[in-house]
Amino acid sequence: MKQSEKIISGLQQDIVLPDIVLQKADDAFSRILAENEKGKQPAASQGRGKNSRHKKRKRFPVWARGLTAAAAVLIAAFGICAANPVMAAKIPIIGHLFSLLQDKISFSGDYTGYAEPLDGNVQTDPETGGDSSVTGNRGTSSYSQTVNGVTVTLSEVYCNQEALNISLIIEGNEDFQDKIMTNQFGKQSLFLDMDTDFSFRDTPVMAGSGNIEGSFLDARTYAGVWRLDLKDVLFDVSEIDRMTSEAEAKGEEFVVNQEVLDKYGKMLTLPDEFTLNIDLKRIEGMLANPPEIDWGMSKEELEALSDEDFQALHDRIFEKYGLNKHPNAMQHYWFEGPWTFTLPIKVNTANNRTISVNDVNEAGIGLESVTVTPFEIHINEVYLNHDKADYFPVVLDAQGKYIDSAGSDAAFLPVADHDISRITVYLCDYLEYMDELKGLKYEDNFRELLEERAVYKKEVVLE
Repeated sequence: MKQSEKIISGLQQDIVLPDIVLQKADDAFSRILAENEKGKQPAASQGRGKNSRHKKRKRFPVWARGLTAAAAVLIAAFGICAANPVMAAKIPIIGHLFSLLQDKISFSGDYTGYAEPLDGNVQTDPETGGDSSVTGNRGTSSYSQTVNGVTVTLSEVYCNQEALNISLIIEGNEDFQDKIMTNQFGKQSLFLDMDTDFSFRDTPVMAGSGNIEGSFLDARTYAGVWRLDLKDVLFDVSEIDRMTSEAEAKGEEFVVNQEVLDKYGKMLTLPDEFTLNIDLKRIEGMLANPPEIDWGMSKEELEALSDEDFQALHDRIFEKYGLNKHPNAMQHYWFEGPWTFTLPIKVNTANNRTISVNDVNEAGIGLESVTVTPFEIHINEVYLNHDKADYFPVVLDAQGKYIDSAGSDAAFLPVADHDISRITVYLCDYLEYMDELKGLKYEDNFRELLEERAVYKKEVVLE
């Protein structure tokens, strides 16, 4: 599949483009990739995490930037039957969202005893004195705000040493279920455009993607869980940001590579308790039925255009339809905020444990430790004189079953439906894994292939 087709297919039915437009775009894409390979790749604050495998992510050309922002919301959400007996009985859900969604989210499991209601108790309906329900009465809460007729209610929080999870409900000012795109998995998803400020950091941090997993409870009410891997929050790059700003002020280029991250970045300690400030600026979703673009000429006429004329046409079209802005009415449905919240967070370390491994092979590749929580495994790799982006971790459970990553980082793995009494960790060459092994991960001989191809292997007993 061509690069341009990958982008468009990833967006599903986002924007309908003629074949010749894809061809033109693919040519431009290939040229830019070739140019990027020749020069340095400066990194400012984008590569926040020391553990990021950002090196392999290709930079999109100008023509595609109006489309790629929309792709961020294409993650799997999870359906809840409209005839759900819980909903039919109108059992209160504020303070109980994890119970409703815990089998539907990527890091699934029983959150009972782990997720805590933010108010510390069941909310009360001011009219009846009973529990508030999904009818719209939220009771009185500092964790529920209405802006422009849209109500956002934060329900519960669960934070362990690896991830922060917050459940929430979004009540629109109109029916919007049918406006949100259903992705290739038959699910609907929303995206939270927000800033987060953690009290144990000196500066705010742009961490996580803002994607929430969940589903519509009715035509205008969406319930979901936002999960944030804490690795980026705990990795402080403020000194690197300062150095980058100084270089830019002097008109100099400052390249952030692994050596710079290792030297000037520092890991913070997660406190037992902290405060999180959330500034939720916008809630977004992909349009289910986006309008088509009128390019103003036939396929043959488009094909006859020179690269320069095509780029000029492209720029005019993007300006005309607002595709150079995010969000835009051609691709997105959204609610404007802001909704602001201040949350007290207590870290729950129950059933969290870290197994030290400290094993490195002759090539300087190995495993430092494995952290286990009730819902995830975190693989902490070691790469001495190697770029982490050049390798990919693969983990098999005690039964030899492949454990698929559920988040943006392949080192974070859900434990549900797996025997994790022991695991086997394989570290593979990134390109070899992506090109040759990834498509075989569910085949019977996958373990044998890993035994032959992996550059490192280690079995770790977890129980």
